[in-house]
Parts: sequence; C-alpha cells; structure tokens
Amino acid sequence: MVSDLPVALREALLLRWREPHRRYHGEAHLRSGLEVLDRLGAGRLERIAFWFHDAVHSCSSPADEEASAALAVESLGGVLPPAEAQEVVRLVLVTVDHDPDRADLAGARVSDADLAGLGSPWPRYVDNAADLRAELPAVDDAGWLAARLRFIDTLEGRTEIFRTPLGMVEWEAAARRNLARERALLTTRPAVGTAGA
Repeated sequence: MVSDLPVALREALLLRWREPHRRYHGEAHLRSGLEVLDRLGAGRLERIAFWFHDAVHSCSSPADEEASAALAVESLGGVLPPAEAQEVVRLVLVTVDHDPDRADLAGARVSDADLAGLGSPWPRYVDNAADLRAELPAVDDAGWLAARLRFIDTLEGRTEIFRTPLGMVEWEAAARRNLARERALLTTRPAVGTAGA
C-alpha cells in the first residue's frame, strides 16, 4: 500500500486499522478508500487524511473523528508543515457529516472515497451493513434501527450524496437504490443489520 507517510507512522496507523473490533472500519476500508482517492486524482494531503480519518474508532461519531483529528495533529508534527497538518485535520473532520462545501474539491474527494461503498452491488452493501452492525454489539436492535434510519434519511434528503463528477456517475444512482431498498427492509421487518458507509 503506497503511502505518503513515514514507515513508522504508517505501521502505527495500520495497527489501529487492524484492531480486532473493526469489522467495517478496518484495513479493507482504508485500502478501498485510498484506491478510490487515486481514481479521483486526490493529492497527498487527501491521502494522508484518509489514513487518519478513522484511525481512532470506538463507534462513536463525531467523537471518533475528533479524536482521529487530534491524533493527526499529534502525529504529523515534524512530518508536515503546520498549514498542511491543519488541512489534513480539516479533511478528517469532513467525514463527520460528509457534506463538504461545493467549492471544497479536496473535501469532496475525501467524502466520496469514504462513502463509495454505498454504491456497491447489493450483496456487498448488505455485507457492509452487517459489518457495521457487528461493530455495535452494545446497541440493541431498536437503537440500531433508529440510528440507521436517521443515516438513510440524511443521505436521501440531500440533492447529491456524492460531490465529485466520478462519484455522481459511478455511485449516486446505485447508492440511492441501495438506501431505498434498505429502508424498505428495515421498516417492514425487525432490523438485524443491513447497510453501510
């Protein structure tokens, strides 16, 4: 996996991404997102931000993103100039709500890379959802259902889920189909774990 980070820092981050409780937010998500960023023509700071965006993961948003941003500040001193480190932090925080400003091209690429799984073929989408559900064993089914429907409502209520031209062409329609299909399943039978970003 090509990285713009020093080897020791990359290895430290990989240890985090490989934590045993991670089912969705693990190394496969990191690798997939970095591949998407390459396709989107992302720059070095966007790739570094993706390495950090879920580096802290306790299944609590926005606390995880904020802690990941703090880890970036702590880790990047001496690795990047302060202005570049602050841009990495800003891009990590874009993944709290995945709603970058239209003029924020770097934020759009990071957000789209994080959400690209929503546009997966349905079986993969379902697997992603099951993995997300498995990361929350302390949450009962009613809590999962309520949180999942809020997530779906938020994304379905947007004019655009994806903000890059590639994202709009490749994932927007499929993501909307998947979200609608999941909503139908969640509201017609008990929720056991169905979908994910």
